[in-house]
Amino acid sequence: MTEADTDTNFERTAARSANDDRRTNRGGITGRVVSMLWNRTESRPRALWRILGVYVAALVGVMLLPALVLAGTELPPSVNGAATNLIGAFVGLLLAVGFTKYIDRRPLTDYGLALNSSFLKDFGAGSVIALAGMGVALPVSLFAGWATVSEVFSAGAGASVLPFAAAFGAYTIQWAFTAFWEELVFRGIILTSAVEGLRNRWLSDRGAVVAGVMASSLIFSLGHFPGTLEKFGFRVALGLLLGAAYVWTDSLALPIGLHFLVNFAMNNIYGLVNVSEAAEILPMLIRPAFTGPSQFVQVFGLVNFGAILCVAALTVGYVALRNGDFGSRLSSAYMQ
Repeated sequence: MTEADTDTNFERTAARSANDDRRTNRGGITGRVVSMLWNRTESRPRALWRILGVYVAALVGVMLLPALVLAGTELPPSVNGAATNLIGAFVGLLLAVGFTKYIDRRPLTDYGLALNSSFLKDFGAGSVIALAGMGVALPVSLFAGWATVSEVFSAGAGASVLPFAAAFGAYTIQWAFTAFWEELVFRGIILTSAVEGLRNRWLSDRGAVVAGVMASSLIFSLGHFPGTLEKFGFRVALGLLLGAAYVWTDSLALPIGLHFLVNFAMNNIYGLVNVSEAAEILPMLIRPAFTGPSQFVQVFGLVNFGAILCVAALTVGYVALRNGDFGSRLSSAYMQ
């Protein structure tokens, strides 16, 4: 190659570079839009779009796939609920695996799923805490004269309900799978992504964690399509507790245990949801009849909200004994 050819190639390269620069300048809006969608430093979508993507995918998958798989079947309500949430757990796990492999490119254990003896201990503690904390609600209503116990070991009413033991076991499975996939999606992926996205020059690491817990709890409540302010506030409070449990332990074990037994205790152990006509199909260890003021004894009323506060207080006590402090131990979020 001659010197002239070299100069010509250099000039062509410089010209292409200049043209690229001009195209970039002319397409400034496009560049800014791409920058809003894609984090070049991390080579992945920005946190907002990761959160929206996994949120929409989870809701569509959990609602659509079970409907398709179970279409045309006539299962007892308890079995249908267990099957639906088994499929939901599969969808959540598949989504998390795909997310870690193709978006975040890190181990699934970074989302708090490191299965070891500590995981089992925290799960057990969360279950016991929720069972004990929610256990204060029914005695309060009984003592106040707002409820009476109408039946124990109740299988529920309806033509297709199973005997008590079988239905109670099916709901145990249902709430276990519900807690698993919801905590994996809302805490493991969404909360972690929120904390990563909120870390910037305006927010400290602690501020990002607090804001991430708040954001994930709001998304968690919206994901349950709350119809009233009471429902929304109740689930936001529960989401804050579950999010705090996750960042305090850097594990999904404690929030899964809490979530599992809060649902199970309210629906099937203490019968706290028996104010609703739809609850007649549920098997209940204790089936109360509520007669008190609705603002106190309804499912998302003040009595049950107070029980959630008891669960929160017991959780704080456990974390204090476990960690010795309340600092964030969330190691999965990228430190920037």
